[in-house]
Amino acid sequence: MIIIDNEQIWKGSFSYLEGYDVIDSYIVVSFKMNLTFNGNSFMGTTIDSESENIITEPILVKGFIENDKISFIVNYPYYYYKDENGKILVDKNLSHPNIEYLGFYDEIEKKFSGTWEMVIYEQKITEEEYIEEVASGGFEIYREK
Repeated sequence: MIIIDNEQIWKGSFSYLEGYDVIDSYIVVSFKMNLTFNGNSFMGTTIDSESENIITEPILVKGFIENDKISFIVNYPYYYYKDENGKILVDKNLSHPNIEYLGFYDEIEKKFSGTWEMVIYEQKITEEEYIEEVASGGFEIYREK
């Protein structure tokens, strides 16, 4: 993909499994990114429909597009999560884990799609061993015309 305009708006959605049971369902959250490109690299901000009324500071995005691959990291300004009742809570004293996205372009669909993941818990056992809990899901993103 060749980048021509430096300032671009991209839209998409990400999904995640709510709960841990097989009968639980995926939540789909729409988002919009305002990106500035420098060659194939980009940076900017994003807002999503789940946190738009909760997060007041900018949510930062940084990544690149190389051939048919897109890779970017989303960095929320502070920690937010859902409690057992599904209510979104924030803790401005904690850092939110970086969310890493990796996707590939579909020429037919005219969009990138792939997976995201973030490490939500990590414990070192020995010098070579550690335990981590990872949240993950899918996403799709396309440039707004």
